[in-house]
Amino acid sequence: MNQIEEQIDEILTELEESPNDPSLLNELGIGHHMLGNYQEAVEAYRQSLKAAPQDYKTHFNLANTFFELKKIDQAVNHYLDALEIQPDYVPALNNLADIYELAEETERARELFEYITEINPDGAMGYFNLGNHHLRSNNTVEAGRCYRKAIELNPDFYEAYNNIGLMLKHIGQYEEAIAYYEQCLAIAPDYEPAQEDMAYCRNALRNS
Repeated sequence: MNQIEEQIDEILTELEESPNDPSLLNELGIGHHMLGNYQEAVEAYRQSLKAAPQDYKTHFNLANTFFELKKIDQAVNHYLDALEIQPDYVPALNNLADIYELAEETERARELFEYITEINPDGAMGYFNLGNHHLRSNNTVEAGRCYRKAIELNPDFYEAYNNIGLMLKHIGQYEEAIAYYEQCLAIAPDYEPAQEDMAYCRNALRNS
């Protein structure tokens, strides 16, 4: 925390000479957000946007802060502002999809998660997030397909191995689940969810 506070002090000193510098104001907003000073972050981002209204990353940062403040409508508006300026900005697309899902607007959320994989077909994270969306919607077949695609694009994506193992565990396919957990832990040996679930599966096999 002290380091962030020191950085904020440095930014404030620089702003005394350049009070309308949008980059400095954006950095100030980021610092306040990291400290949980959300109202101060909002004010800094708004000042930044006055100087540079087309900066889509500042719109995105402001949206994230509004989300933390539970001001969802304002968060959505600024995600949309960011996307109007930069339509393929994946972080804004992803966060907007998350909001739609939380609002139980499942189809709108799915359309955005799928769109991310269309505009960035080589991005493993997009398929992983789409898989998570399908998993939360109990569409395990599509979830599995997305996780396997994520692994195809990034063979070290240990969370994808873990999530396939999780699905197999829930339907009692313990040996198959263990195989995926082992692949997960070969990449990330300290990943506790896989450690715990693999132990559960091995214990279930011993007692079967």
